[in-house]
Amino acid sequence: MSKSANYVISGVWKDSSDNITDVMLHSVNDGDTLNMGAKTSEASTIELLKRGNVIKTLVWGYPGWTIKSKVTYVQGFGKEYLRSEANATPKDNLDNLISMKAIK
Repeated sequence: MSKSANYVISGVWKDSSDNITDVMLHSVNDGDTLNMGAKTSEASTIELLKRGNVIKTLVWGYPGWTIKSKVTYVQGFGKEYLRSEANATPKDNLDNLISMKAIK
């Protein structure tokens, strides 16, 4: 069986300026089954992308989770940032994933 991504992101942590600092990253097995997620820095996630891994967003919608939008990175203001692919579905963008700020 194949898989649609190497990793998925189900939630994000942001700093006081609303920039993503960390993500809840899950590895994906064949058949798109997911492993337990782990808090992973934005920089480490970008390194996974640079090594050719496919990362997508993971959104909750009854009755379960769905793998959605492809995640890439961009450079700006001397820094690299994670970015979800532009599409017409705001629900699957990184900014609209679960806010993990209450979870340390």
